[in-house]
Amino acid sequence: MLRFSARLWATGLLVGLGVAPSLQAQQSAAPTQTGPGAPQATEWKRFDYTCEGGAKLTAYLRNDTVKILYNNHQYRMRQVIAASGTRYSDGQVVWWSKGEGGFLQYDSRDGNGEMIVNDCRLIGRSKRARPRSPAP
Repeated sequence: MLRFSARLWATGLLVGLGVAPSLQAQQSAAPTQTGPGAPQATEWKRFDYTCEGGAKLTAYLRNDTVKILYNNHQYRMRQVIAASGTRYSDGQVVWWSKGEGGFLQYDSRDGNGEMIVNDCRLIGRSKRARPRSPAP
């Protein structure tokens, strides 16, 4: 009985601190479904760009995550707040796109980090990433 009371008290404390709802969500999460009726994972969408000097850049987009392939480097970033366009950052590098253009630069507090590649323009339409694609 003492253990139960202590556990109940601790749960009450956690609720008061606003922690319990996230714990409850973790504990009561439904088991993952698999098989033909299960929801499918979101596919990566591929966007190919030509940048300054003819350089090629590929962006793979899924939900709020982007993977950028440029000059034999892969950058994986999350969407962050932007005043205009769509901005992704990992704290080191930023991919910023607006309309059919974008650029890749080193992240900085003032937003004026060194440019990695500029003037990237979308080539054609987006495609679903193929299963054999090297990035995802």
